[in-house]
Amino acid sequence: MLSVRIAPPPRRRYDGAMSPSDDPHDDKPAAGTPFGPLVSALRARPQPRKPRRHGETADAEAASRQPPPIDEQLDRAETCSRSGRIDEAIAICNALRPSLVANGDPKSLGWCDFVLALSHLNAGRAKEAVIAGYRAVAKLAPGTRLMRSLTMLASAVARTGDAAGALELLERAKQQLPLVHSPRDRCLFWVNCGSTFHALGDMERAVEHSVQAEALLPEFEDPYLHGATKMNLLLHRLILAVARCHGSETPELTALFAEFSSQVERLVAAGQHYPVAKGCEDIADAYIALGQHEKAREALQIGVKSADAAKAGPDRGILELRLGRIERLAGQYRRASAHIGLALELLAESALLKELAEAHLENSLLNEERQHWRAALDSYRQSAQIRERLLIAQSDARAHALTVRLELVRGTDA
Repeated sequence: MLSVRIAPPPRRRYDGAMSPSDDPHDDKPAAGTPFGPLVSALRARPQPRKPRRHGETADAEAASRQPPPIDEQLDRAETCSRSGRIDEAIAICNALRPSLVANGDPKSLGWCDFVLALSHLNAGRAKEAVIAGYRAVAKLAPGTRLMRSLTMLASAVARTGDAAGALELLERAKQQLPLVHSPRDRCLFWVNCGSTFHALGDMERAVEHSVQAEALLPEFEDPYLHGATKMNLLLHRLILAVARCHGSETPELTALFAEFSSQVERLVAAGQHYPVAKGCEDIADAYIALGQHEKAREALQIGVKSADAAKAGPDRGILELRLGRIERLAGQYRRASAHIGLALELLAESALLKELAEAHLENSLLNEERQHWRAALDSYRQSAQIRERLLIAQSDARAHALTVRLELVRGTDA
């Protein structure tokens, strides 16, 4: 799901290098252009240094090379995290954190921990997300940032299976809502509540909270958040409709599939590829549940293109895994092997242990059907070992959350 990955409002100045796949002006000259070599050479040459104005000192020139303000760097890190560039977001936070600790700036340090926790959550690292998330909520003052940190932490705790802990954090976040006046931030509260209930498997409440988020969209401008909020609500409704349909496509599902296609066209036209990649995972699952494998394949192929455009390797791995499963069920073993092999390669470089275990299990099933017994056994053992690692990570995260809650109770009693 794309539940918590919502970009901040657009900044007036350019915030970083444009993804090559999203840039309509490719650096490569067009084939057959007579000036191609000249253009390439000019682009490769360093830009001439601007002449120094009268009275301008070297100190002014050095000051212009100073790193951006801390808040601006953390804004950039959050943007990276929510658009799938998670390693870049974590690198920014890890580079900033030592200086923030040394300067004794709890406000900035708490927000840095929030972005770090969000990035770990988006990368599938529940334990690291919970630890950094609790550090963040301990440092932030009441208001918008504390509310956002609490809802993010609730989503992380929900992914460890601790429903009571997640609901308690949501209730704490709700107490901050009267202090939050920005419609956009209030929208984010309801979006993240929907994400938490989705993680807990309560799709009816996920839909209820996503509807609250959608109702706030006319009150602010943010194309990215508008698109992601509508996609979240659509997917929550879709999952709920699939659970009720008993394996047959209903008029409600037909309407939701059509709405998804329209939403994908709008998001792709706006260059918002990451929400499309995430949404295609759920759409494909819905088609697979209905036995409509060809439509699932089409949705997954759209998702693969969007994941490539967003440079989201692990998400492409998830999509390739589903493509491999479809080809295996269709008896296309060579195609299935290619998709599953690529999924294993991409997921092995990520922290998505659940999906990596599923990929090894799918590979085991494929080899079993091909009567490659040794390969089937090896893949099954690898899947079991990874599931054990996943269980340990989830248990560690839940133990940390319970320890923090116990300390809070002791502090209150004292």
